[in-house]
Amino acid sequence: MDPSRDSASSDSESARKGERSRLRLRGQVGGEEATFLLSPGDNPVGSSGANAVVLPVRGVSRRHACLRADRDGLVVEDLDSKNGTFVNGRPVRCSPVCPGDEVGFGPARLRVEPLAAGDVELAIDLGEGGSRASAAVSRATTRLSGGEEGGARAWVALLAEVVDHLAAAPEDPRGALDLVARWLELGGAALVEWRPREEPVLLAATGTVGELAAAAAGSARRPFATTEVPPRSAFTLHAGGTAFGLVLWGEFPDRRSSWPLLAALTRLFHRFRAEPLADPAPPGRPATELVFPEGYVPGESPAMRSLYRQLEQLAAGDLPVLVVGETGVGKEPVVRTLHAASPRRDGPLVAVNCAAIPADLLEAEMFGIGKGAATGVAARRGKFVEAAGGTLLLDEIGDMPLALQAKLLRALQEKEVQPVGRSPVAVDVRVVAATNQDLRSRIAAGRFRRDLYYRIAGYVLHVPPLRQRTGDLPRLVGHFLAVAGTELGKSVRGLTVKALRHLTGYSWPGNVRELENEVRRLVYLCPQGGVVDSTMLPDHVLAPLPEEGDAESGDLATSLDLADHTAHLERRLIRVALARTRGNQTQAARLLGISRNGLANRVKRLGIDPERGPSSG
Repeated sequence: MDPSRDSASSDSESARKGERSRLRLRGQVGGEEATFLLSPGDNPVGSSGANAVVLPVRGVSRRHACLRADRDGLVVEDLDSKNGTFVNGRPVRCSPVCPGDEVGFGPARLRVEPLAAGDVELAIDLGEGGSRASAAVSRATTRLSGGEEGGARAWVALLAEVVDHLAAAPEDPRGALDLVARWLELGGAALVEWRPREEPVLLAATGTVGELAAAAAGSARRPFATTEVPPRSAFTLHAGGTAFGLVLWGEFPDRRSSWPLLAALTRLFHRFRAEPLADPAPPGRPATELVFPEGYVPGESPAMRSLYRQLEQLAAGDLPVLVVGETGVGKEPVVRTLHAASPRRDGPLVAVNCAAIPADLLEAEMFGIGKGAATGVAARRGKFVEAAGGTLLLDEIGDMPLALQAKLLRALQEKEVQPVGRSPVAVDVRVVAATNQDLRSRIAAGRFRRDLYYRIAGYVLHVPPLRQRTGDLPRLVGHFLAVAGTELGKSVRGLTVKALRHLTGYSWPGNVRELENEVRRLVYLCPQGGVVDSTMLPDHVLAPLPEEGDAESGDLATSLDLADHTAHLERRLIRVALARTRGNQTQAARLLGISRNGLANRVKRLGIDPERGPSSG
């Protein structure tokens, strides 16, 4: 990657948006890569921790020099240091410094680099410890996040304050609701009553979500609906045939693990009612509640919310499900979520990769083999028997040999398997298959049985690619940054706005798996305690200019007509953007920095076929 090229594009982008770029120092300090963002005004340099640029290495004075950044540029001034200050190897007393110059403070050598405004502001803030991520654009941390004041201690303090509010105004809990919303930085909070065969009734509310503010202004009981703005958490207590609930809108720390404390809070709210309470139920605990695997980051994009709604509907019963999606989209976690929500959740989930096992061993692996069936071969139960009472995942089923497909079809029809060298064995399993291939095309090519397809595809569940759920990318990146930092023992403070902009604009053909690997690589590159910025991203994510030498280059080689060259460059850039986004013109327009209509007009004017690649003529 060429830093100067990216810097130039960063400067032009910042200028176009009216943003001021900044300067930083980067280089080796004590054997480790370090970066220092320079603030406007004086930036003292030295070995003492009181300096803005701390260089704790031998040969650097406690107050070594000062870097002064203002509208006229950057100036370095030596502060009578013992070992001198240098610009590009030349000793100086006071000297201007330009981007690209090397500044030396005794033995320490650092290079001055321009930094676009988008690489100054954090989009994902992991904090100083580098272990937690905000959901999107960085914001001030809440009172319940991290440190001794967070977690259970903060909840206990919150409950204590709520008790005081309820004691003072037992007939009107809105003050306590307002306290909860303010502490948790919620969009709203409500007390709701559910009665059998009746519409939910709103008892009290606070916040600005939908109609809540208007409803909170009155004390009368009102119908309650959450169709426009679904709540993030609902905690219920049951009294006879009535359910009394605390409903919250918004994200807050430990939301998924703090329901017992919130249930206790709901119990306190219930003090102004006379009916006895049953034990509180976990949040949203119907039979189809989705339980995500450990380490999985649930998406909140429309595409993923649709997927989760389908999973909830599929959880009950034994309908065979075919999970389809590109490589790396996370098909197996989706299957694990389906299994955990199903009545078979207490049974095993057994996975077999149909592509990873040699064809001559796959039959025994799936159906089992009897003792003495072959010399030196031990008896094996097989995956079907191991999954009895649970779910069997047939991963990469599109690669299963045709001969074995017939035996699998019989096993599914008869609900029994034929182990090698043994009599048939009855099995009770739910079969879920997964593939990244187009099985209908393989059927047409004679490589997959049509009758088997209709047996396994009782419901086809499409897992969306990452490019169709870019709204989830900040949460995924934040999670992967924190996980990789923990694995590598490295503290990473976060990721910049510009870096996130590039990550969001990339099409991610390898999907979530590619994103995870890329984030891990970025953590390797990031200095200890530093920030991931756009200069660390690889060229293919930065959407580079197309390479020279396509079909039109020769035609223009002898022409100096500016309009011809402009149209040529425009055509090539549009083709690269369309290829990168696989023909998605909305995403391509975003990469090019133009509107969707502007791209459509250029495609028509330049005679570009949106379906053809970047080297098309």
